[in-house]
Amino acid sequence: MIIWRSHIKIVGSPGRSRIDLCLNKSVLAMGWSLNDRHLEEHNFSEDEKRKICKQRAAIKSYEDYASLIKEWKVYNAKGIVNANIRRLYYDVKPDDLIWIRDNGIYYLGRVGEASQWVYDSSKEILESDSTTQRTCIEWHKVGDEFHVPGRVVDAFILGATLQRINSDAVELFSKHYYNTKIDNNCYKDLSIRADQEMFYSLISSTDCEDLVYAYLFSEYGYIVIPSTNKQSTALFECVLLDPKDRTHIYIQVKKGKVNIDANAFRHLQGKVFLFTSEGNVTNLDDNDENIKRISPEKLFDFAISDAAKNIVSDSISYWTEYMRKALK
Repeated sequence: MIIWRSHIKIVGSPGRSRIDLCLNKSVLAMGWSLNDRHLEEHNFSEDEKRKICKQRAAIKSYEDYASLIKEWKVYNAKGIVNANIRRLYYDVKPDDLIWIRDNGIYYLGRVGEASQWVYDSSKEILESDSTTQRTCIEWHKVGDEFHVPGRVVDAFILGATLQRINSDAVELFSKHYYNTKIDNNCYKDLSIRADQEMFYSLISSTDCEDLVYAYLFSEYGYIVIPSTNKQSTALFECVLLDPKDRTHIYIQVKKGKVNIDANAFRHLQGKVFLFTSEGNVTNLDDNDENIKRISPEKLFDFAISDAAKNIVSDSISYWTEYMRKALK
């Protein structure tokens, strides 16, 4: 099975017709609809337009749709069906899971056994450019960015309208979420260990940063100054303040097998905390009170502790709650 994400374009009036169509009709709808606006972009004669519209009304299958595009070359000079529509027809299969987003809210859909590609040429659907569809998509509201893995959020930044998310962690989260929230018997053999290595594989780089912020707040009362997180300060993630004396605290967080050189931070006027989930902190002086390493073990222990329960994001809490129960 495949984990997908699809950009759902806001079209029509009042500006939500396609997302409403998807959620209300249990479909995944896309464009490339061969509607009148698309035809107007070509120098078709009135007679040709009438012929195309007649063929359009007679589309009953993907083959009919592809044949019309090949004959009239509506979307490209080669008469080839758009790659997103080809994926929708050939690659989306039953049991696949699909992420979509609307106004910052994420939804997870499961492709049903009876799902099929259809072309809906009804007037309203045609005008909203939403005719190419996959049916039998069971949508479930997940929540905002706090509720989903950072890798799911990142998948919506760039890319095609419909594309797969190539992440084992996202696949595991998506299946696990569906099982725990919707149908516990759906996806089998989910191998999830309640340990440090698995935990860091499941959370995103952004989650790691957030977890370090929460740890430093819990341990020392340090307060994050969000406006200090800038591209011009790539050496550190952002600046925190010690509310007792306004000492500046700088942090650097790396997820994966990335080493950090403590010497690069010695010029900073304040305290420094360095974290890498799988790498090493080199040139660290144990006698230096101003530059400290946060170990992956210590951060994991904090993550599953009671102290972290109410101060970490939902995307972190989802896994810490699971591991906390498993370890008990």
